[in-house]
Amino acid sequence: MSFVSFAFLILFLPTVLLLYFYMRKKEKHGAAKAVLAVSSAFFYAFYGLQPFVILCAVLLTDWGFTLALRKTKDDKTKKGLLASGIILNVLLLMYFKYSGFFADNIAALLGTAKLSGFDRIIAPAGISYYTFSQIAWLVDSFKGETVKYTFTDYAVSVLFFPKIGMGPIMLHGELLPQLDDKKKFRPDAEAIGKGLIFIAVGLAKKTILEPLFAGAADFGFDSEAVSMLSVSEAWLCSAAYTIQLYLDFSGYCDMAYGISEMFNIELVKNFDMPYKAVSINDFWKRWHISLTAFLRKYIYFPLGGSRKGSLKTCLNIMIIFIISGFWHGADWTFILWGAIHGLVMVIERMAGEKLTKIPAIIRRAVTLFIVNAGWVLFRSDSVSGALVMLKRMFVPAPGTSVFALSPQFYASFGMDSLYFISAHLNIAVFIPFVAVALTTAVVKKDIYSIDLKPGKLTALLTALLLAFSVFATGNVTPFIYSGF
Repeated sequence: MSFVSFAFLILFLPTVLLLYFYMRKKEKHGAAKAVLAVSSAFFYAFYGLQPFVILCAVLLTDWGFTLALRKTKDDKTKKGLLASGIILNVLLLMYFKYSGFFADNIAALLGTAKLSGFDRIIAPAGISYYTFSQIAWLVDSFKGETVKYTFTDYAVSVLFFPKIGMGPIMLHGELLPQLDDKKKFRPDAEAIGKGLIFIAVGLAKKTILEPLFAGAADFGFDSEAVSMLSVSEAWLCSAAYTIQLYLDFSGYCDMAYGISEMFNIELVKNFDMPYKAVSINDFWKRWHISLTAFLRKYIYFPLGGSRKGSLKTCLNIMIIFIISGFWHGADWTFILWGAIHGLVMVIERMAGEKLTKIPAIIRRAVTLFIVNAGWVLFRSDSVSGALVMLKRMFVPAPGTSVFALSPQFYASFGMDSLYFISAHLNIAVFIPFVAVALTTAVVKKDIYSIDLKPGKLTALLTALLLAFSVFATGNVTPFIYSGF
């Protein structure tokens, strides 16, 4: 089930809200948590029977490890249990998400034919997210931090439907205490109103704004079209994907945040205007913040962090970013994307305070250039395809000029109605780019930083935004990060 569907918005969400707060009103607080757990399992079941069975098996297995960790007093045995639980989760993730990648690369290395069957393995939805959640739970169980929680608490921590598919990656200590806070047991009109605003904004990003850029990105990254792009088209198509990805992923997170807010549950913030970053280090404090926090806490710090000298610190940074790249997808494009970000982070660390002497506007421009170039790898079907796109950003295709924009390029924006009016003014291109540029570069606050006050005008604007967005859900594509 998708957030962007009538079934979710009109049936599922209102029903779960009513049941949850009804149980709270009757002071059946365990039952209220059970409503969240069961409804979340029901929500996930729409991804398919096989993913649902796999998730249930993982859930029960890791709960078994949790109980064993609670009962065991011997440190050596506990470490063995923790290692076994983590390895089991990682192996499951590796099988479903990466077995085909390894099989293809081993076959290529040996010069043999590709092994059959691996192309039919489909990774269960959200497995990258709930695997990290499970690992975090097991580590915290090893530390004795989950003793007071029941199976229902654990199930909600992993399954909570606003975050199960695409995050944010939220730790039990950030989520579960909210379910026991008596101040949050009653429905709050202001929280529900705020939630609707976030849902409206996220839905508009996905259904209204993103399609303006998705067509151009698809056109530019097409394996046949990419070699024929002009320099302008290559830059505009890569920028279109940079904007599309942000609108898509942040739109999901806005909706997840808004849905949770209606239950009086606050999800961790996952975005903080990332395209305003002045360095790659700053970018990762703003983009997919929950992933960065997880990798730092559960991998970077256990590796030694920055406590074992400069060389080890740089190595740890590279390990973290290669893991991050591989986590996003089973392809060399993702690994190289992660490695490039890691390498730039290492360079920034070595440069130290020297970078702060460079004007912020220049640092911001360079960072955005690196991020945009990285997204080319992220979006391309292959490393060779990414190299062609990067080449076209500086060298035009034979027979084209630097500034040439083809009719196919204009049509890819899905804005033909504007194009036939303004073919010579290029308004069809500039309107969406200027609009997004204003929101990402000029506006000083994002929606999370604005003090959202209820009022007639806010209610009217939210209602109109919801109405336009809902009517635009008919042809909407799946969220990009759902594939990771």
